[in-house]
Amino acid sequence: MHGKVGEKLKRGIAELSNKEQSASRARAKLQLERAERHTASILTYRSPQYPRRVYVSNNPVPVLYVLGDSRNWHGGGAVAVVGSRNIQEPYLQCAYSISMIAAKMGMLIVSGFALGADSIGHMSAMAANGRTLCVMPCGLDNVFPPENRPPWESLREYHGAVFISEFGFGRRASSLLLRKRNKLIVSFSQGVVVAQSAGNGGAMNAYRCSREQRKPVSTFRPDESETTTGNKIIATDTKTAAWAFNWTNNEASCLAWLQKL
Repeated sequence: MHGKVGEKLKRGIAELSNKEQSASRARAKLQLERAERHTASILTYRSPQYPRRVYVSNNPVPVLYVLGDSRNWHGGGAVAVVGSRNIQEPYLQCAYSISMIAAKMGMLIVSGFALGADSIGHMSAMAANGRTLCVMPCGLDNVFPPENRPPWESLREYHGAVFISEFGFGRRASSLLLRKRNKLIVSFSQGVVVAQSAGNGGAMNAYRCSREQRKPVSTFRPDESETTTGNKIIATDTKTAAWAFNWTNNEASCLAWLQKL
């Protein structure tokens, strides 16, 4: 890789001691063995399938682990659909609707495989016979959250779904990795939909990453409850290309926003 990130990576490798290089090679060999065991692939910057949007973002992850056909994220647009694990109506239906619209347009639905809004995005894409990318906060030999094993198994069998992680096999999810996962979600996407979130909700990390990466963000009109204080923050953000859709009769406005990405 060229540029500052590539030079930093090269210097880091050059500064490793012989013992550290030996340990690194052993870890790499173990990851390759586990990838083969799980029929997964490992992508680096030089891999033809490495995602271009991630490469040119402010988050060019050096190594990506993939379960599924990586060709699914090539071609067409990509939109992230994220939100609360405890998403409620009317926001649940809103997340479903915009995911279905985007998937039928041929867009890749990107999310983090969490309960609630994330799962709605992934499963809506499958229902529309579209494409979806599940960005995991752990190694691909772990199902996180464990309650999501049924959709994991359904999506693993679905031709249009891909699982991806920047974390090697054996890594467990943590609060830090969950935040890093949100940054990768945004890097893959041209725009981000935060369906429902409190101001201190985890989905707001994706909103902040969107601001860093200068990606447009949309949400749905807040209902003045604590569970939509994040929606209100996004809807009143004058420095970001933000948009707040109505709860009902929003298909035309959602379509227009998606077409601009």
